[in-house]
Amino acid sequence: MKKKLNKSFFENLENRKQIRTCDEKDCLEPGYFQAPKSPDGKGWYYFCSNHIKTYNKRWNFFAGKNQKQIYDYQKNDFYQGRPTSPFTNGKSSKIKFEFDFFFDKEHLQFKKRKHKKNSEPKKNNSRLEKALKIFSLNNDFNEIKLKKRYKELVKKYHPDLNKNFLNKDNKIKEINKAYNILLETIKKT
Repeated sequence: MKKKLNKSFFENLENRKQIRTCDEKDCLEPGYFQAPKSPDGKGWYYFCSNHIKTYNKRWNFFAGKNQKQIYDYQKNDFYQGRPTSPFTNGKSSKIKFEFDFFFDKEHLQFKKRKHKKNSEPKKNNSRLEKALKIFSLNNDFNEIKLKKRYKELVKKYHPDLNKNFLNKDNKIKEINKAYNILLETIKKT
């Protein structure tokens, strides 16, 4: 069953087709072009093609705002309304996926991945042992214990706080290097 259209529907279409005149004083040309009255977008002007050009030339979005308001707008405009993502090479996830297969580019086929069972090279083990010795920690440490111990060592050996200690720059560099090694091992497991 089809609906019958009312006459009022057609009358509204004709009213919509009526074009407003240009809002510029003493201009009788049709106002095809819409322009905002203020930066907030409240209200509109309707201009002809000649007057819209002059309006656009003199339009100033920051009119009536002080320097601090302009700076705040420009600073926040860079991030506002845009999705954020990390600056790393790829998008990362908190979930670490481990796949049993990988694509071998040389033979152009999928192959089963060989799983390594905690087989680190001796160089890494010696570095790890040295770092554990510097921090006076056991193998069963966690990130909280590591950070706590790091803060203690930095307070103790920092060059600005401890003037009497010799080779203070080398000692703090050694502590930082050991901290990075231990932090890497925590993140791997």
